[in-house]
Formats: sequence, C-alpha cells, structure tokens
Amino acid sequence: MKPSSLLTASAIYLALIGILFQVDPAAVFGLANASALLITNLRIPLSLLLAIAVINWFARKSDASSARDAIFLGNTVAFAFVAIGDFVATVLSGDPLGWVFVVINLLFAIAFFVVGRANMSTVTK
Repeated sequence: MKPSSLLTASAIYLALIGILFQVDPAAVFGLANASALLITNLRIPLSLLLAIAVINWFARKSDASSARDAIFLGNTVAFAFVAIGDFVATVLSGDPLGWVFVVINLLFAIAFFVVGRANMSTVTK
C-alpha cells in the first residue's frame, strides 16, 4: 500500500468518525440521559480526531521526511490504543458492533506500522 493511500483512507475515516462524535456523542456512546456537561466533556477530546484527519489529509502527498515518519508513528500508536480501548469497551458492554471498530482500528494500526516502516526516510540529523 502506498503511504498516500493509507493517509487518505485514515483521514476520511477519522473525519467521518469525528463528525459523528461531534454531531451526536450521546447516541454514539448510548448515553440517552447524559448531562450536557458530560456531552461537552466528550466532545472536547473527540475533536482531536478531526485534527488528526486534517494532518493526515495534508501529509498524504508529502515526500519521505522525519516529519512524515512522526505522522506514521503517531498514527500507529493512536490506532493501536484506540483498538485496545475499543476491545475493552466491547468486551465489557457485549455490543457485537464494537468488534467492527476493533478490527478497523487494529488494521489501521498494523497498516501504519508496516507502511511507515517500509517508507521511513533515510535522512538522519
């Protein structure tokens, strides 16, 4: 897989998930009776998904560099931890739909690791 394809796919995925979380986080998390404060507190960290989507979108056509290496490493770590969190949440809640997101996030983590490692910049400073 080419780095540009992976960055584009992740940017679109993160943007869609980020917008969904911003529009209706109560429905996403199944919090029908959640307070407005809780909903606001959920929106704040989840807005970072949109920021990462923008970074991935603008990095998709970049050449190999230490900055792009950092983007691949950051995405690898982020998707891996999200996959772990989704796994725990899915096991605790018993929601079978959660497994879809566990698999998607795990596949993104693996892809970022493999593609990032294969396309590491050779510049050392």
